[in-house]
Amino acid sequence: MTFYGALGTAVQGITAQAAAIGHISDNVSNATTKGYKQVSTLFSDLVFNKVAGESPVMDSNRHMGVTSIADFNNRKQGTIVGNGNLSSIAVNGNGFIPVARATGINSATGEPTGFETATYYTRLGDFRLDITNRLVNSAGDYLLAAAPGQTNRVSDFVVDDSPIAAIPTTSVDYQVNLPGAAQVGRTYANGIGIIDAAGNERNFQLYWEKTGTDTWDLTINTAGGTPASFGPVTVTFLNGALDTMTTTDPALAVTGAGAATVTLSPNFGSGAQALTLNLGTFGGGFDPQATSGLTQYSSQTTDLSNVNLRQNGLPGGEFSYVSIQEDGQIIYNYTNGRSQVGGQLLLANFPEPDRLDRVSGTAFLASGVSGDPVFGVPGDPDGTTGLGPLVSAAVEESNVDVAEQMTRLIVAQQAYSMNGQIITTANEMLSSALDMKR
Repeated sequence: MTFYGALGTAVQGITAQAAAIGHISDNVSNATTKGYKQVSTLFSDLVFNKVAGESPVMDSNRHMGVTSIADFNNRKQGTIVGNGNLSSIAVNGNGFIPVARATGINSATGEPTGFETATYYTRLGDFRLDITNRLVNSAGDYLLAAAPGQTNRVSDFVVDDSPIAAIPTTSVDYQVNLPGAAQVGRTYANGIGIIDAAGNERNFQLYWEKTGTDTWDLTINTAGGTPASFGPVTVTFLNGALDTMTTTDPALAVTGAGAATVTLSPNFGSGAQALTLNLGTFGGGFDPQATSGLTQYSSQTTDLSNVNLRQNGLPGGEFSYVSIQEDGQIIYNYTNGRSQVGGQLLLANFPEPDRLDRVSGTAFLASGVSGDPVFGVPGDPDGTTGLGPLVSAAVEESNVDVAEQMTRLIVAQQAYSMNGQIITTANEMLSSALDMKR
């Protein structure tokens, strides 16, 4: 190798080590960036003008050198930490979250003016609702998701924050033990809340009056309804268990065997609303696992005992917040305690995820060498995509190991200095050779 070859090779070495130091600098500066994927440096030999010589070693190469190649560590998992945000998710294993980038933002409204046609992929899952009801992460990337039940196509996803309609009450499970030692003429009351056909909350009362040995009258008062009262229903017990139910009220329907039910249809202004009162079974005793049932056992109290009320129906609710589950279901939650599935987050897997086109430390594009994305449900429930599950209310930290980067920096710095020394030495030798002629 000539003096000029040595100079050229040393310059290549300096250039390669400078690139490595640049990668290290990028990694260290993003050591606390959520979802960041580090980039390493691979060094490759350069061989030019290879010629045949008499010796298999001497003069076989006239000029050698080195080049640096970026090595992306997209497969390397970062630490997952909780952040308490129910719309945040972290991918635990393979997979990238598909996102879109806005072409511009309206300065007056803060809304995106449009979106790029390209689909980006990220591991940064700290999503929050923006002013347009889209889920956007801290890098400004907008979540792309599918409709509920879809598993292979994503598109622009906008959260529907419409209120949810009320569900009128149609059934009430009622369990109570009437005191067997109560005196004739003693009365007791239970209140029950229901949702009427218009979505309003209503209350009505169940009045129990002991009319004889093992015999009670049940009257149902429906405040605000028409009629205002139903009953009475005469209820008898045998050895503490429900025996018979009868009524002379034509507005009531009662059963006489099997399941014990009382059906009434009060009108709260929106038409007759059928309500079924479930009272257990005839001949059935107290069952702690049951949700309904009438009994008359002696107890230490002269009041009602073992009271349990459960009814269907819910009032209307306003949209409260959105959450994402481990299987990717996007859940809308409401002020009335209800929730429903609003969308499906899908992950994308690639044959070569380390060969994705790195747009930034947290966003990537598919490339010719990465392969096409394969979308699927997180957790790979059918065993075909190899996608990892999600961790809800959490984010993935950077996968940079700072101690490792410091070690690499020392090596790169020393290599850079040594290449500089080679340039200095080669220059001095060249100067000495030129001085010989003088």
